Amino acid sequence: MKKSSKKKKKQVKRKASKKTASPRKRVASIKSDEDLEEVLHEKELIYLKKHIHKLWDQVTEANDRLQDLEIQTNLMTRLITTICMDYLKLKPEKFNKLVRRVEKEAIEDSQIMHLEHLFSLEHNESKRRNKKKKS
Repeated sequence: MKKSSKKKKKQVKRKASKKTASPRKRVASIKSDEDLEEVLHEKELIYLKKHIHKLWDQVTEANDRLQDLEIQTNLMTRLITTICMDYLKLKPEKFNKLVRRVEKEAIEDSQIMHLEHLFSLEHNESKRRNKKKKS
């Protein structure tokens, strides 16, 4: 008796899924629900593998570009140092002071830009809130 009640429950589930499922899923559910789940999982895995591969390629490319930028930065630093020491005849002490001053100004500029960015975010959020209240 238990086997027949299980069959009836499966039939009821299949009928319910046929009513709400899309036509593509209805055709696939003819075989069995377990087969359908396996197929969907395989498709999802293939999809995820493709995107992971694409993301990994982008990460590799970004790392290469970052390394190139680091090399260019080092070369520019050496060039500026050479120009200051040899052609402008700066003493090492004055050059170090100049470098410290430039670093300090760069830090201040980056902090100002960060604060401006935070302010713009707060400003945009307040605009959104006002629009929601008006709606």
